[in-house]
Amino acid sequence: MSDDKPSRSPGGSDILRHEARAREFEPPAASTGTEEIEQHFARVFGEPQSVFHEIVSDIVHIDVHIIPPRPVRDHWTLFTTGMSDLPMNVPKHIEGAEQFAFAELMLMLPASWEVGSDVERWYWPLRWLKQLARLPHEYNTWLGALHTIPNGDPPKPFSPETNLCCWLLLPPVGVDEADQTITLKDGRVVNIYCLLALHREEVSLKLNKGGEALIEALDAAGVSEVLQIDRPPAVRKKLFGLF
Repeated sequence: MSDDKPSRSPGGSDILRHEARAREFEPPAASTGTEEIEQHFARVFGEPQSVFHEIVSDIVHIDVHIIPPRPVRDHWTLFTTGMSDLPMNVPKHIEGAEQFAFAELMLMLPASWEVGSDVERWYWPLRWLKQLARLPHEYNTWLGALHTIPNGDPPKPFSPETNLCCWLLLPPVGVDEADQTITLKDGRVVNIYCLLALHREEVSLKLNKGGEALIEALDAAGVSEVLQIDRPPAVRKKLFGLF
């Protein structure tokens, strides 16, 4: 469970540390709203070509839908369904936090990425997408915009081919603000968050100077939502005291 009173970084970010709940296997919640979510992504990002169906599901059933590259969006777009089947444990002391209780995740990969391969060199982003979609339900916490999730403490690279080691959640850019959420027929408002992979130095900037400083640095460096495993850090000077 996440801390009731999270610590704060020098930049004003809440730092949550999680421990797995002591529990047994839980059958997944009933999947509802999947078709509406698929229709939204098809309209905004393109028609899905295939789905990676989860065989064994704990708490929620997470599927990953695959939108292939096309001229207007020359990259793979992956998105989840199932994360929004249950509400996340949003902070009750924050007014209006209930509007962020439901979410789905998306991830963009280069057109050259071997999506569908089970070789670790290509599979690790998809595994992380599924893990993060289940994380708030497994740890009784929540995920929202500007949250960062490191690969360990201290963080280590996601794979031998990259120095990227943390995920940042952001609303998808380049689409209308109204398309960054999905209002389902049952009244749930599902927030869409895109995963952006970060270097250790970039997370340090956020923790020390705040989320706005990080976004400015990423924008100035022209960092794209599409995963680029060999990109240099947007922050040249390393800031210490990261974790």
